[in-house]
Amino acid sequence: MKQLIHGAIAATFVAASATVALAQSSTAPGQDRVCLVTSKNPNSFNDTDVSGTKWLPRKAAEAQASKDPTTLRVFDYSKDPLVTGGTYASAEDLCNKHFTN
Repeated sequence: MKQLIHGAIAATFVAASATVALAQSSTAPGQDRVCLVTSKNPNSFNDTDVSGTKWLPRKAAEAQASKDPTTLRVFDYSKDPLVTGGTYASAEDLCNKHFTN
């Protein structure tokens, strides 16, 4: 009986750990993330116009961008040549590092 209880506790712990790991993964459902880009020049999102970026869940980024679409825009860089070409390891990496130079 004691082994059965310990086995049940261990199984619960393993299941909980897997759930936490999945929730922290960027590919987990509801964790679709994008880059919210802020421009210092309205309606211009060239690299030189970018004044800031944030890596956010898509829903949050879209909600913020809708407040001022002239200076805030959502970009999904997963298919960007800088990512697919290997310059940046991921869209998140591009979002966080490319515009700080």
